[in-house]
Amino acid sequence: MSQTSGMTGADLANICNEAAIFAGRDHREHLVTKDFQAALERVVAGMQSRRVITDHEKRVVAYHEAGHALCSELLESVEKVHRISIIPRGKALGYTLNLPEEDRYLKTKEELLDYMVVLLGGRVTEHLIFGEITTGASDDLRKVHEISRSMVTDYGMGTELMSKQVPTDDYSMSDSTRRQVDEEQQYLTDLAHRRALRMVGENRPLLDSLAHTLLENEVLERDDIERLVADYRGGGDDSDSSNGTKRIVPVEPGKARVAASKRFEGKSSAD
Repeated sequence: MSQTSGMTGADLANICNEAAIFAGRDHREHLVTKDFQAALERVVAGMQSRRVITDHEKRVVAYHEAGHALCSELLESVEKVHRISIIPRGKALGYTLNLPEEDRYLKTKEELLDYMVVLLGGRVTEHLIFGEITTGASDDLRKVHEISRSMVTDYGMGTELMSKQVPTDDYSMSDSTRRQVDEEQQYLTDLAHRRALRMVGENRPLLDSLAHTLLENEVLERDDIERLVADYRGGGDDSDSSNGTKRIVPVEPGKARVAASKRFEGKSSAD
């Protein structure tokens, strides 16, 4: 089954064990598809948490995950989203589950850059919609740092350091080379950030559609995502009948944006 592509034998064994537990709880002697689906989610995303979050936090999480999903759907090289959830699991308040359709072991520079765009899609969405950023993107930022560092030091995918590895634990490395590694890594992450910001901003109606539907249902499956993307690309049902443009539902501004607005109004009245 394509949803288990890239998983190890130990992962598959864990999924089977968890599926058997779900069946046992329902007092069934046979396993069914929903047992494996629940087991896959449990293994990949962790146990469902009893954590209670505020309505504002729920909106932030919904837009954050919608940002990830939007970038995944619009970038051809990225693994497609199979499920989006804003039900807290493990340490995460929500998650976007990307699964490969086949086992692959090689990645190109463009594919790694696209993946960093997806990772930063949630963070740039928070800033674009609410005018502020939260701590929710810490794991995304850690992955971006690791990928961009490896691209420069291990894979020779920088702009100048392309013909050799530059081990970070090599104490004989000159300060100039270390500075060059930092600069090339910063260039790659900034490039991914700009692309993510432009992608989310230019496709705001799709972002709103994903986030609002996610807030209503808490979980979106692959079929739901494909339907929303198809509606967006084809005009869909959410266009304004008066002018044919997409309808955008206003969202609450963040505290930073409200404060900035008040300062601007104060300056305008003083002038």
